[in-house]
Amino acid sequence: MALMEILASHLVPTRIMFRIKPMQDLGPRSFGGKQQVGVTDAGYWVGSLGQFPIADRDQILDWRGIIASLEGMAGDLMVGPFDDLRAPTFGAFPPVVTGIPHSDGATFSDGSGYSQSTIRITLAGALPRRATSAVLTIHQAGALQRGMYFSVYEGLRPSLHIITKPPEIDGNHATIQFRPPLRFAVESGATVDFATPKALMNLASADEGALDLDMGRWARPSLELVESWSGV
Repeated sequence: MALMEILASHLVPTRIMFRIKPMQDLGPRSFGGKQQVGVTDAGYWVGSLGQFPIADRDQILDWRGIIASLEGMAGDLMVGPFDDLRAPTFGAFPPVVTGIPHSDGATFSDGSGYSQSTIRITLAGALPRRATSAVLTIHQAGALQRGMYFSVYEGLRPSLHIITKPPEIDGNHATIQFRPPLRFAVESGATVDFATPKALMNLASADEGALDLDMGRWARPSLELVESWSGV
């Protein structure tokens, strides 16, 4: 796998677009103007993250370092669709609780603490590579709905998906249909991440991420992304 970078938590865009670009072929157009469209169940993620507010020293340095380490379109960037407002939250809790101290009440040297998801969902059975449906066990979560994002993981590598049909609920189990096809096999009992879903993405061009500093102090860069083809 290519070098993988994780977007720093203090780098957050103000404009966000994530969608699946379908794999399809178009037939010739008839005299009546109609055109046959052939579509597979495949597809890949594309994303547009716009207008990152870069306004302090640490943001400038992290942005420079991350973009440089990606080496243009070669490196993988782990980034999510920034969709926590539509996660299946549990009660009044946010998707992730932050600032959790050590057992003695202390935090890390920078003042931060541990983070923990308040949404707990696992796979009720193993899934093969290229699966497009799953049965989930809901341990703690709000209602699942189509249009929600989630990820499963192979080690640190995420596979991002979106629920495409209303889930079928039976007690604490939910049967879901999703796209795109699963990028790798996943074992039964694996965590399904609805709180902070992520994908592996590449820069859409070698020129992405240019940091044009105004007065040498702030900027509003953007990123165009395509899903990494590592294992797709």
